[in-house]
Amino acid sequence: MRERFRWIVGIENAFIPDMDVDELTWTRHRTRVHSDIALAREAGADAIRYGVTWPEVETAPGSYDWRTVDEALRACEAASIEPIWDLVHFGVPAHIEGGFLDPCFADAFAAYAGAFAARYRGIVTKITPLNEPYISTYFRAGWGIWPPHLKGRDGFATMLAPVVTGLRGAIRAIKTVAPETEIWLNDGADTFHPLRPELAAEGAFLTNQRYAAFDLLVGDAAARGATGGWLVEAGFPEALVDDEHVPVDVIGLDYYPETEHDFELAGDGTPILSIARTPLGLAATCRAYHERYGLPLFIAESSAPGDDANRRRWLDWNVAEMRSARAAGVDVVGYTWWPLFDHVDWNTLLVRRDGYVADVGLFHLRPTRDDRARTDAVDAFRAAVEAGI
Repeated sequence: MRERFRWIVGIENAFIPDMDVDELTWTRHRTRVHSDIALAREAGADAIRYGVTWPEVETAPGSYDWRTVDEALRACEAASIEPIWDLVHFGVPAHIEGGFLDPCFADAFAAYAGAFAARYRGIVTKITPLNEPYISTYFRAGWGIWPPHLKGRDGFATMLAPVVTGLRGAIRAIKTVAPETEIWLNDGADTFHPLRPELAAEGAFLTNQRYAAFDLLVGDAAARGATGGWLVEAGFPEALVDDEHVPVDVIGLDYYPETEHDFELAGDGTPILSIARTPLGLAATCRAYHERYGLPLFIAESSAPGDDANRRRWLDWNVAEMRSARAAGVDVVGYTWWPLFDHVDWNTLLVRRDGYVADVGLFHLRPTRDDRARTDAVDAFRAAVEAGI
């Protein structure tokens, strides 16, 4: 029997000290926790993806200040909203000086995840230990647009090793102290469509790279072998390929208009990306992940910019695609409009500090970032909830 379908919203919570990123301050959420979470219920959602700011919770090794989590939980309870907690959303504490590459990262992550799960056992039922392991790796190493700007397959393999090691340890720590807690693990579902026939092999590689973390965590022998083969050639430790699976209950796909890319290669081999003119679609993407892993899945992030009519079209298309996937036997158990309200500077993937407010939320930050202007997209989301899947 399928789990009840969940309608979810998310609050963009990227907090990355080494990049001077603090979305919760930029969007003024820190002073509006209760009223912002109440907006989730106003939009018709029954769950919210919400993030712990690990760098603020653990300011010294092993010392945790949970006050911000406690406050958000009180707000969720008041709004009758179930939180799905992100424990790491790109940033790590300052004392982990090397970030994901720091030798202490994996152990610190596992200790933190276990402490969270133990404290909130029986209260928190769903955890995303680390948001987007493939994207978190690729942006820092592979594509390398974020520090430490490692490039290529070797860079990706170098960064992915501690990310996967940390995730395994964190999930095991959670399940040890709170075995009933569900692990909802998400990642970018990027597809790369080559603009020239001679780029077909590179397009296939870049697309398959999206599976790297999931393959190592929950993939079968064929998937793990295919991914492990090129990773080991790029310097990934072979022992990490052969490590045991960890229990993941639901996998999440992040799917935006720009998730499917047409791509060219620059002279240095860097992909040049644009929005795909002929995307495969969300249903086909869901089927691909279902065939590879056989796990329940949810749309962990999705939204579109522009006016309300365009965003309604995107939502209606998403709903139709999910219905198609479910009719084909894919166990789609939830959909997330991300973000609940607009975020800042994601138009440059946080590479620049322009203060650009992207009009992608169900509520806009207008006339100022202190405000929450309800849009017609709220009505569209509520209508989708009422119609069901």
